[in-house]
Amino acid sequence: MVFVFASIFSGMSATTRELLTAGGIVALSLIVGFIADRVLLGSLRKLATTTEGKLDDVIVNSVKGVAVWAFLLVGIYMALPSVPLPDNIDNQLTTGMRIAVMLLSVFVVARLASGLAVHYAYKVVPSSASLANIVVNVIIFGIGLLVIFQTMGIQIAPLITAMGVGGLAVALALQPTLANFFAGLQLLALKEINTGDFIQLDSGQEGFVHDIGWRSTTLRMVRNNLVVVPNTKMTDAIIINYALPSEPFGVVLGIGVSYASDLEKVQRVSIEVAKEVIERVEGTVKEFEPAVRFNAFGDSSINFNLVIQCTNFPAQYLATHELVKAIHKRFNQEGIEIPFPIRTVYMKNAGE
Repeated sequence: MVFVFASIFSGMSATTRELLTAGGIVALSLIVGFIADRVLLGSLRKLATTTEGKLDDVIVNSVKGVAVWAFLLVGIYMALPSVPLPDNIDNQLTTGMRIAVMLLSVFVVARLASGLAVHYAYKVVPSSASLANIVVNVIIFGIGLLVIFQTMGIQIAPLITAMGVGGLAVALALQPTLANFFAGLQLLALKEINTGDFIQLDSGQEGFVHDIGWRSTTLRMVRNNLVVVPNTKMTDAIIINYALPSEPFGVVLGIGVSYASDLEKVQRVSIEVAKEVIERVEGTVKEFEPAVRFNAFGDSSINFNLVIQCTNFPAQYLATHELVKAIHKRFNQEGIEIPFPIRTVYMKNAGE
């Protein structure tokens, strides 16, 4: 069989043999590239998933799918001498190959740099990961394009000047967008709000910080809806961050008892109920000692606050729910009266 193909190949014209040789080199390069990507890099990806660190995952993912293109370019470069081409076309193809190699290199470097930036940004400020990805990609691709233009013989000095003038015009046109971008950088630098914090804006919106992006900050409400707030609004707003300076959140329940009540007994019973609720309700701070503080002589009751702590802001809803039920039940058992609001009206006779 080999001798048959050899005889057929030798019987072809020189041009046909050269084209077949070039095509064979390119096809073989593609096959090797697919094998390298599926077998070698596939094994490396599986190995990276078994390790604790994330850097090896970033490195392996940066070259994912690149082996096929790299071997294809190598095959084309090796096949070019076998193809009879005019000198001008050969030079253009060689320049195109260089540009393709540069583009592939820029793509790999951008993948690697953005992966590393996201990895370390997530460690420092988790909410800055998406913004770091955008900034690094813009820088890497910008530098890469300038190098490619220089390789193509395009003078980049006038181009940089034009980009500066054009950038000024674009900056004026995109002033709100750029304002949001730099406001996002300010939010990330100050670290006054972070991903996962429960915050409330002075405009009334509240929720967990889901992401701080290049244009807006996303809040996930307790009802699982998303609120998208422009970063400039975030920097100008008065914000209550319930996660700072610490995550545990104080829950204050206001209660009133009759003037005839034994206040020592009220205090003892209230603390016992609070401790029982803390032990059985999820989201409460178990080690916190509940407190009772009498604070006012009301119109129809002596008022006091019962204080417990929850691990986060939303946990207060279930804790308050259970606390009200338990207080009401125990006060009824102990004969402690929670009076209705009372108002006495004195009326004079019309003839007096």
